Amino acid sequence: MIVATTTVNFAYLSGVWLETYERFKAAVKCGDYTAYVVPALDAERVRGNVFSYRDGEDPAEALRAAASPCDSGEVYIDGGTTLLHFEVVKRAFPRATFKLADELFKKWRAVKKEDEVAKIREAARRIRRVLDALELAQDATERQTAARIYLALYEAGLRPGPILVQFGSNTALPHQEPTEKKLRRGDAVVIDVSAAYEGYYADLTNSFFYGEPPRKYLEVYQTVEKAQAKAIKAAAPVVRASEVDKAARSTIEAAGYGPYFIHRTGHGLGLEIHEAPDISPSSQDVLERGMVFTIEPGIYIPHAFGVRLEVDIHLGEKAEIL
Repeated sequence: MIVATTTVNFAYLSGVWLETYERFKAAVKCGDYTAYVVPALDAERVRGNVFSYRDGEDPAEALRAAASPCDSGEVYIDGGTTLLHFEVVKRAFPRATFKLADELFKKWRAVKKEDEVAKIREAARRIRRVLDALELAQDATERQTAARIYLALYEAGLRPGPILVQFGSNTALPHQEPTEKKLRRGDAVVIDVSAAYEGYYADLTNSFFYGEPPRKYLEVYQTVEKAQAKAIKAAAPVVRASEVDKAARSTIEAAGYGPYFIHRTGHGLGLEIHEAPDISPSSQDVLERGMVFTIEPGIYIPHAFGVRLEVDIHLGEKAEIL
């Protein structure tokens, strides 16, 4: 029996993104049977076998009732279960042996169904529309620009995730959050946007130059562009994810920029921005049809500029850019 208490795995089993904070919730699954334990104030948001409890009542009783058709000798729980919520599960099943369900969820969630792919595709389409409409203003700060993007994503019907807007030397810092740095002519620009449509995330990054780009910037940009194309071409069913990373990394190394590619080539997308597969040199993941992941090589010259290009890939018989 599986008892999923984390918001993301509850959403995977129920189809509902439900934040209950300190209040207990769980999706219970055994065979074809699934039931949901939720606070009474959220009961109307979930469809199916719903077992609710009110504030002041012990959720362990609702959990025990929800799991009554299941064998509770072995209970698989997510590794992200809080200690507070694990105590609820233990009260419900005091004689159970507990095991981690993380590998099960990783395997299930890595391969997307058609409706999941469609949601990621729509998220990518709407993000692209927001970015295409964005007009940069000289002297606008990174934070001001990020705020405009955030609002536009909401207006586009998306749930914004992290938004990175970097100008000038900040582009050499891949995870630099927006600051009060102002846009000046002659600045490199990196804009990395993630947002979810009906719970499923897309993640896109654009890099460009505000003004006339110098030769060095163009050389780096073209190298990253070539590395991305090589990685996309390498992505196919049964290929090791590490081979996709190698295709991008070897291209950048051949151009003399190997030390400046300081992160993995990509990551899976879905209910979370980062999930399986892991597109990195050490990854043990093998690509399968139905997987959705980013390809985002980058080169970062310290104290100067960085370039990262990111697209989202759906793997069918071959790689498709969403």
